[in-house]
Amino acid sequence: MKAFQTLAKVCAFGVVALSAGSAAAWQYYPGIAFKAAYASDASCFNVHSYSAIRNDCTTTRLAIASVPMWTVGTHPTTVQIYGNNSWCETETVNGVGNAGQVGATTYTLSGPMAWQTLNTGDRYVWEDYAIVFRCGLQSGGIIGGFTID
Repeated sequence: MKAFQTLAKVCAFGVVALSAGSAAAWQYYPGIAFKAAYASDASCFNVHSYSAIRNDCTTTRLAIASVPMWTVGTHPTTVQIYGNNSWCETETVNGVGNAGQVGATTYTLSGPMAWQTLNTGDRYVWEDYAIVFRCGLQSGGIIGGFTID
């Protein structure tokens, strides 16, 4: 009986520890987590500095990243981007093979190319599904990273 009680305590502690870990707040992901949306564009994206991704082609290309989420609920998202003619949006997947919630397309400010943080909106996440980031990255544009809270 004592062995069963010990096992129950260990299991209960494991559940608490897992719950605490999944409720982690703000998370930062590097730009190199993005990849080309189309295989033919893979050569356009190269590592910039230590962990950013840069579009070295002469035209705008689509880059995507997906992050699995384990915490159900609404999560604010942002993308740190260098540019003046790029855009990003976020989507959540509902497990039926289509986007469950699509956010508004957020554009960089016009003017000279500069580092900007795009508020890509709050996305509702279903249990064990993902947030997808889609960015149209202009020539010479850089994605430094992205965040989920």
